[in-house]
Amino acid sequence: MNETIYSIDDATHLLHCKHCICRSRYEYTMKCLVLKKTKSGKCKILVFGNRYWKGYNHIQRIRYVWRSKLTELNCK
Repeated sequence: MNETIYSIDDATHLLHCKHCICRSRYEYTMKCLVLKKTKSGKCKILVFGNRYWKGYNHIQRIRYVWRSKLTELNCK
């Protein structure tokens, strides 16, 4: 089995998220890498980090999100 290892430096997009606790709402972005686009309009992405906390960039997970929640990163 051939596994590809990605890091946060490979991120191509930003995922726009919201975290709600009672009446409070926190909006934040997370770096991600688009792996695949589905026919239903969602994208399979690899998300780096854990919510808006710093120091958790080594955590990675796969999520399916709508394309409208993604913004392309400006590559330098």
